[in-house]
Amino acid sequence: MGTTAAPAAAGGFRTTLKRGLARAAGSTPGEGATLLIYHRIGGGTPDELDVATADFTAQLDLLADLPPGRVVSIDEAGDRLAAGRRTPSTVLTFDDGFADVYERAWPLLKERGLPFTVYLASGHVGGEMRWEGSTAKGPGAPGLSWDQLREMAGSGLCTVANHTRTHARPALLTTAELDGCSDDVEEHLGTRPRHFAYTWGVPVPHMAVALRARFRTAATGEVGRNLPGSDPARFCRVPVRRTDPIDFFRAKLYGRLVPERAYARIVATAKAVGARA
Repeated sequence: MGTTAAPAAAGGFRTTLKRGLARAAGSTPGEGATLLIYHRIGGGTPDELDVATADFTAQLDLLADLPPGRVVSIDEAGDRLAAGRRTPSTVLTFDDGFADVYERAWPLLKERGLPFTVYLASGHVGGEMRWEGSTAKGPGAPGLSWDQLREMAGSGLCTVANHTRTHARPALLTTAELDGCSDDVEEHLGTRPRHFAYTWGVPVPHMAVALRARFRTAATGEVGRNLPGSDPARFCRVPVRRTDPIDFFRAKLYGRLVPERAYARIVATAKAVGARA
């Protein structure tokens, strides 16, 4: 099972900075669909993409307390946008397919009846989550099994979507990578994915025609909300990180994402001058 990462509440510069930035959040729910990006839950690593179980639990409690209809499946969010509705909607998404999503996130999501999407790199199911260009340090983490995916999908809460077969770099994205993943999911789960997420969140313009022919939506890593008229092949998302305190997480659901954008600019500036960010 592994260890559980220390919660953001433990402190640190990033957490303190985010608490300050969160004061700039609005008080009105953000219109349209907000797709939150998760990767790992409680993996016990210092990676910013590995959210502590305690923090994830607090985030789900906040979401579960929202008015009914605020946390929805990706298909419901797409239906609302297609109908021209600007209804505030939150979609939970998990990239790659780490086993700790089943071990730690799934019991909490099931208990609260919250829908979610797993963007699956199908070639890593039952194996090690490591690929070319991976930033992981040390041994790769275990991936989900098909039995675990079958249980989650069978509940009606989990949408299994396409994230390529091998977690291919954007420059190496091909129709074979897309179809290989979809074939794997269809063979093992009996349904063909209708949604896709670009690896590393990077759009691949030359694949746009192939993606539109295969999927209802394709999600990027570009920060933003999705409104009626948004290109479904270039959906924006909002990352959730290990050092996000609960007030900064709450800010992701309100206003114009000012705190999130400000933090991204600070990190980009720090990296440009060689600081660790």
